[in-house]
Amino acid sequence: MLATSHNNLKQVKVLICNVLVHLELFENKTGNLFLLSCTNNPGGMVYYATTPSLLCAFLNNSITLQTLFNSTSSMFVELISKEKAALYNIEETEIILTSGDKTIKQLTGDNPMEIWEGC
Repeated sequence: MLATSHNNLKQVKVLICNVLVHLELFENKTGNLFLLSCTNNPGGMVYYATTPSLLCAFLNNSITLQTLFNSTSSMFVELISKEKAALYNIEETEIILTSGDKTIKQLTGDNPMEIWEGC
């Protein structure tokens, strides 16, 4: 799956928005899924491709947010900082997500999430 500009994405749902992390789900015109997460290094927000199976693994508490990101199906991600927006090759750049070492349960605590149908 190729990277896409965030301007071409349609927001599906805010999955998590709390003091630990912000995570949003988007899709493009052909139904491919993308996530938006906060980053610690480099600082900003990153858009990256995902698959239904990876997203379900995260939503079912099987993998961490960073594992979800590291398993992206694209070689490129779009990182938006205060200074610029740019595509980054994930094989050449280390991107650390904010609270990336946590699972969905650790991020949401006792606030249950509506699990995506089909997970």
